[in-house]
Amino acid sequence: MSALRWVNENLEKCLAAGLLLLFSGLMILNVAMLFILKEAIAWASEGVLLMFVFFVWIGISYAFKERKHISVTALVERLPPKGQKLHGIAINLLMILFFAMLLKVGWEWMMNPAVQNKSSLLLGYPMWLYYASAPFGAALSVIRLVQNSVEDIKGLIGNAS
Repeated sequence: MSALRWVNENLEKCLAAGLLLLFSGLMILNVAMLFILKEAIAWASEGVLLMFVFFVWIGISYAFKERKHISVTALVERLPPKGQKLHGIAINLLMILFFAMLLKVGWEWMMNPAVQNKSSLLLGYPMWLYYASAPFGAALSVIRLVQNSVEDIKGLIGNAS
């Protein structure tokens, strides 16, 4: 398996698993220290928040990859199979447009001087790190939605012949 194929199959899984392990471990350590030493890790909540925000955005992309997002299908299921596929492609294209706009706006927010010149209270991390989660997650989502759309269009064309 090529490196690119491995990244395509495992990127979100590995990132999400790593972040989940890190922020869960940090929360458990913080609670244990609070009970045992009566002292909490001052920066733990801020670190967990930053990791959790990225975790959520990565999860959104992973759900697109696995086609596991919640959807209301009561009306779509009444369409013929070709209509269902066309509907799915149209929804994917609208979602690509939405996440592309989110990527653009998120990038603009992240690059805003008001954000660039601020840092977080406890860790002193630059605030743009928090804002970077939106364009990062939106970019991953656009990639997964484009992959899904290409696969759906190929399937539609393949069944039409």
